[in-house]
This record gives sequence, structure tokens and C-alpha cells, in this order.
Amino acid sequence: MLSQLNEKQKIAVITNSAHLRIVAGAGTGKTSVLTKKIAYIINESLTYPNRILALTFTNKAAEEMRVRVEKLVGEKAKDVHIFTFHSLCNLILRTEAKKIVELAEIPINNPRFNIIDEQDQRNIVEKLLGKHLKSHEDRDESKISAFQAIQFISNAKNLEKTPEEMFLKANNEIENIKAQVYQKYVEKTKETNIIDFDDLLLYTKIAFEINEEISSRWQKKFDFVLVDEFQDTSLIQYSILKFFIKNKTRLVVVGDPDQTIYSWRGADPSLILNLEKDFPNLQTVVLDKNYRSTQNILDAANHLISNNKNRIKKNLVAISNEQIDIHFEDLTSERGIEVEWIYNKILDLITKNKVNYSDIAILARSNFYFRQISDKLDAHNIPYFKHGSSPLAAKKEVRDAVYFLKVIENSDPYAFEQIINVPPKKIGSVTVGKLIALAEQFGLNLYDFLFNYYSGRINLKEKHGKIPLSHDNQVKIKTLLERISAAKRFKTEIEEKRPSVFKLYSQVLDSFLKKIDYFNAIKDPKQASDTRELLEKYYKTLDNWQSQNPDKKLADYLDYAAISHFEQTESLNKINLLTVHSSKGLEFEYVFLVGMNQGIFPTQKVLDLNSRDEYEEERRLAFVAVTRAKRVLYITNGYRSLPVSRDFNHKFASDYNSISPFIKEMKIKAEQLYQFRKLDATGKLNYARSESDNIEFITGDQISHLKFGKGIVLEVRADSILVKFFDIPGDAGIKTLLKTHKSIEKIS
Repeated sequence: MLSQLNEKQKIAVITNSAHLRIVAGAGTGKTSVLTKKIAYIINESLTYPNRILALTFTNKAAEEMRVRVEKLVGEKAKDVHIFTFHSLCNLILRTEAKKIVELAEIPINNPRFNIIDEQDQRNIVEKLLGKHLKSHEDRDESKISAFQAIQFISNAKNLEKTPEEMFLKANNEIENIKAQVYQKYVEKTKETNIIDFDDLLLYTKIAFEINEEISSRWQKKFDFVLVDEFQDTSLIQYSILKFFIKNKTRLVVVGDPDQTIYSWRGADPSLILNLEKDFPNLQTVVLDKNYRSTQNILDAANHLISNNKNRIKKNLVAISNEQIDIHFEDLTSERGIEVEWIYNKILDLITKNKVNYSDIAILARSNFYFRQISDKLDAHNIPYFKHGSSPLAAKKEVRDAVYFLKVIENSDPYAFEQIINVPPKKIGSVTVGKLIALAEQFGLNLYDFLFNYYSGRINLKEKHGKIPLSHDNQVKIKTLLERISAAKRFKTEIEEKRPSVFKLYSQVLDSFLKKIDYFNAIKDPKQASDTRELLEKYYKTLDNWQSQNPDKKLADYLDYAAISHFEQTESLNKINLLTVHSSKGLEFEYVFLVGMNQGIFPTQKVLDLNSRDEYEEERRLAFVAVTRAKRVLYITNGYRSLPVSRDFNHKFASDYNSISPFIKEMKIKAEQLYQFRKLDATGKLNYARSESDNIEFITGDQISHLKFGKGIVLEVRADSILVKFFDIPGDAGIKTLLKTHKSIEKIS
């Protein structure tokens, strides 16, 4: 096992006498090192497999780690605890649920709590904002979006601030409204017994802090704690982690400060950089041999990231001897040229070079940049796959199916609110609100109230008012409740027959949907067929999970579905379209890094903030993009009109058609910089150049002008350059000149 490692990797694997920080540059084999380290601990009997905890940031990474460890140590791998931070915290909260509901500091009132995802969170916040705005029609609060309110709530939770504390901290009306929404959000989640992703972390930390019995029990479980992608760790995750590192427990972290790109969701780059402050006996091993990319690509990446001050210095060195130049195209002079160039280049790769679609990736700073590119690929029937959250999980039909499963599993009150009108019963949100208010008079959630009312356990008196439902809808609701009860019994009955009954939960769901006339209620034949096909796909994901987890139950699946969003990848032969954030951890033979315009990458928002920390994160993001390429890297920018998003501030339209400053920082050779400015009569790129087009400029070039003397290029535009001439004082010395002007001579 050790013979497959280079010298530094070997040191990282066998060093176990102290806490260890492995600084693993892009493509240096960190996953291999981490899995071999776990295998080494087991093989050398340094501890038992069940006393090893490994933490990752995605379910996919956790599964990959488990598979790799199993190949190295066999059945023993099954005893190793491999989790994401969120799934570990979910396990802790589930295990300690009975004690946690007794803690006043944690607003969970039932051990059988449910987890909501971002879409549920957005739905709740949008409704709360709508109610607030309706009751304050005389005030201008339209500037508050659900996204901003959710960010406010998430930031507050990560800072461990209650709504009351955020009220006191609010210094304007907008902040005060956000704090009110936060208060209502906490009330709603407590009332419906739901928690979000931030709560998983926050409540675990609070439980550890205020209940010594809980924290002590978990502190004693592990001798080794290993953390992958440690640079993405947030302060609250780090606080939880430190609870495990007591007495003789050893910490091993693997990460790359140069790839810290998630500060917007709490990742703190200072944690990996300053780890020795909390662990003075920390040893550090730096991995810098790159097994992925060519040296040309790594040189550009090294030059780029060397401009960051807040980092651990290292230079990546390629194992490969292949030399392929990086290719940059300045395509800002005319709308559509960038997309046309990308399409033509892909066509060449596919037809002439026989490259597989799946070996090609197009990376952009933001999703909006893919609109024209995907339209072009669609127009020419070129297959592509947009990475990110699974389209399946986002479909309303699938979300409804999951809500039904949650109600069948544990009478989830929030889920019941979402499906009370499915299939359609003409029960609107106003009616649902009245029903909830009526239920609150009895101290019950909506599901429990209706169940008890139609079971004859609750009698409405005059002071309570009437059920705000027509007779027809009352019959439908009563029937729905009866079908739910029957589905609960069906699930329990066939659970007892395991493992003889396969496709257990998809059978329960499909049977239930048929009994509530879910499919028959869809009158349009094509829509009915599409819905059936969509749900069949969902059944397959449910069946796959169950076949891989035969000993787990529906409650486990619902936690998995909420935390993982049915993480989806495709192995089909399609071009990969990814934001740079979602490309992290992936690699491709051919990479197109598009939209390298100033104001787009780096974003104008970052430029306007004028913050070194924000700008360095943007540069780290560009570094991640460059290091996704294995063999060939194409970089382009394109003509862009002004963004319509209010998140962007701008002074000049031309700013968006300037080359990203990161291009200069990569120190790409001048002969690798190109600019095509014309389309031929057929609409295709004209690659012909005139003699005067041969001079290319980048920011920082020095030039000589026959009249104005010597100067330096401040900005490169489509057909012109902005130059500051040394001998002309003040703003008068700043001139815009055509690149092809005969008076210009490039001198450096």
C-alpha cells in the first residue's frame, strides 16, 4: 500500500504520533492519502475501526471514501464511522433526542423531528414575508427578498444569536423586519417540529455545551478524527469538532487553503491556516506533486494564486511531462462571438479529435452565463448535463411524493400542510391558515387537529367557530386521513416481512397515490403520462437507496433525502456545464473557462466591496477553475451587456467587456493571447488576421507613441487600449487609442 505513495504522501500516512495537518494542493492525491491513512491505522492496530471517525462535506465523498477503504481493509471498513458534518449531527440529535427535547435552549418539542431542505425553508420565509408586508402596507419593504431573509437567519444561527438578540442588534428598519421574520420562522419550525440544516449544527453544539452527559458520551467514542476538505469548515463545525478532540484523541485534517471558496456559507480560511493555535503540537505535511494537470496549467495556477497573501506557500509540480499551451481568446468586440467560438472548438474536438463529450467541461462563475451556451448546444443537438442540485428532487411531483412519505412515516405536520390540497380540492392558502388557527386553539398542529376531529375526539364549540370547509371537502379530507392511516398500517405490515419484500417503500407510496386518485385527477393524458414517468424515476432512486441500505427504515431514508437532495451525477456521454463552485473536486481532459470578464470574474460585487479577503476568495475560485483541467485549458471572455441584477453596481458599460485581471496574473504567454473580432458571411468566426492585428496587448504593457511618448496600458478593450502616458501630467495623460493605430509601438 505504501509503495504506491510518493515520499510526502508516505509521511502523511504513517505520522500518527501527534495532530496532523495535511496541506494537499489540487490534484495531489489527498483522497488516496486519507483513505490509506485510515487503512494504515486499522492495519497497524492503532485503534479499532469503530473508534475512527471520518468527516466529509458531501454524501458522495463519504460513499467514495467508504468504497476505497473497503478495498484496502475489507469488511473492517464497515465499522469505520464515515459521515458528513450534517449527517453526524443528525445522528447525534436522533440518538440524544429524548434528552434534547428537555433542553429549553433547543426549540425541538418532539423526538421525531423532521428535516427541511432549502426549498422548504424558502417557502416558509416567503409566506412569512408576505404576511408581514400585507400587515404593513404603508411601509416600503419590497427590497427584502426571501433569499436575503434566509441569509440573515442563517448568519444569525451561525453566530448563535437568537431573534431577540438580532432585534437589539438591528440598526435600521430593514434589519428589524428581518429579525421579526426570524422570530416567526423559529415559531413556525417549533410548531411543526421541523429543523433546517443550520439547526443540525447549532443544536448539536448547544447540546454539547450545556449537557455534559451528552458531550462526554460522544467524546469517549473516537481515538482518531479525520476531516476531509478542512478548508471548507465553518466556525460552528470547528467548535463541534473540538469537542471530540479530548485527551488522547488525534486529529487529522486534509485540505488546501488555496481552495477555500465557501466563505459565503460560513467556511473560514483562518481555521486551517491557524490550526496550530489550538493544537500546539501540530505537524504539517505539504503535498505538492500534482497527478492531474500539465505543468503549463499548473504554472498559470501557481502564478495566479501567488498573489494571495493569506495562504500557506506552495508550488504545484506536475508528474506529467506533456506540454500543451493554455489558449486565451478575447472575444468581447461583438455579441455572440464567444458562444460561436466555443461551439466551433467543441465541434472540432468531437469530429476531428474524436473526444468524448463527457471529457469536456464548460465552467463559468455564475449560472446565468450558461444561457446562451446551452441554447447554442440545444440548437445543434449537442448533449450536455448541468451539474448542481438534482432536477428530479426539485420537481413538484417528487416533492409531493416525499411529503406524503413524511406524513405516512410520522404524521409530519409541515408536510401535511403542503399536501392537504393534493390532488386539488380547492382548499387555498387562506383556508389552510384558518384551519391552522383553529387547530392552535386546541394546542395542536393541523394534522393532529383534523385527525382527532374526524375521529370524534374533538368537539367544536361555538367559541371555536366552524370548520372552514365545504361538505364535499370535508369528505375528501376525512378520506385522505383514512388513506394515510391505511398506508401507515401497510408500511408496518410489510416492514415486518423483510427482507423478502423488495421495493418496499415505493410500493407503499405507489399504492397510496392510487388510492387517493392522484393519477386519475390529472385530466390531460400527456401530463398524466409525464407524471407517471417522473415518479417511476423517483421510485428507482428510492429502490436503489433501499437496496444499498437493507437494514435501514423509512425515517432514515427521509433524513438522507433531505440532507443529500438525492445527490445526482450522470455518467452519460454529455458535455458538463458547471459553475466553478460545483466543479470543485472534479477533473476533465478539456476545460473551457468562460466569461473571464472584469466585473463577471471577479464579480462587480466583489470589486465594489474593495475587500482584500473577498478579492482573495474570488482569486481562489479562479485557481480552482484552472486546476480542473487535466490536459487542455481554453479561457474566453465575451461581449456582455449590463446585468439586470440589483446585486451588481457599475459605472461603465465597457467594464464588463474588459479582460479579467486574473488573466494577467496567470502570466499566459503573449503568443497564446488571441482576439477575433469578426464573423464571416455565414455567421462563423473569421480566423483571418491582418498584419496590423498581430500586436496584442495586456494590462501592464509599455508602449511608445509618436506624439505622446512612452506610456503604460491601463486597460485592454475590444478594439482599443487605455494608456497613461508618463510625460503628460494628470488625467490629460490618459488616452484611449485604437490598437491598430500606426503611431503605436509595443516596447515591453
